[in-house]
Amino acid sequence: MGSASPRGSGPQRAEADGRVPVDADGDRLPDGEWVVSQKEGANAMGAGLQFGAVLCLFAFVGLKLDGIFDTKPLMLVAGVLIGFTGGTISLLKKFK
Repeated sequence: MGSASPRGSGPQRAEADGRVPVDADGDRLPDGEWVVSQKEGANAMGAGLQFGAVLCLFAFVGLKLDGIFDTKPLMLVAGVLIGFTGGTISLLKKFK
């Protein structure tokens, strides 16, 4: 059968018996550090997705306006510039 480890003794289990969260190398993580880094990563990922969504939305609107007014690629370029500017302002406000 082999040696079985105690149930639930994974690297992120911390209990009163002294076990603490560790990284992939087995080094002990400082108290709460892994939670903070996950939150920071989630915030950065959300901001990146928001920036990309704003840029794509304005590019799409510019593309549709080009089709309506037959001004290719003027409205597309304007939409990308407006989306980039709006996304950048949003990022600056969020991480100020």
